[in-house]
Amino acid sequence: MKLLAALLMLFLLSPVLAQHGHKGARELQRPMPAPERRMGWEERQKLREQVHSGQMSRDEARQRWREQRGAETGRNPQQREQLRRDVIDANRDLQRR
Repeated sequence: MKLLAALLMLFLLSPVLAQHGHKGARELQRPMPAPERRMGWEERQKLREQVHSGQMSRDEARQRWREQRGAETGRNPQQREQLRRDVIDANRDLQRR
């Protein structure tokens, strides 16, 4: 009788347990940046050494990385916004066809 009651409870609770499962490890990780946005191993190591030696703070290293990444892409925020608008317009025109 106890076994039957336990099986009935498990059967009734199974949808609830399935809905509240934990997220998988892949959902918790950040996606890898695009190759053009990645910093090379040597540059990362150089920044790491400067932070560890006290020559610069972590915030300064992050700022330098962001500046370098922005210089590599060659686009300023206005150009990026214009490109975004052009893509939206092209997609809208494509849907009208």
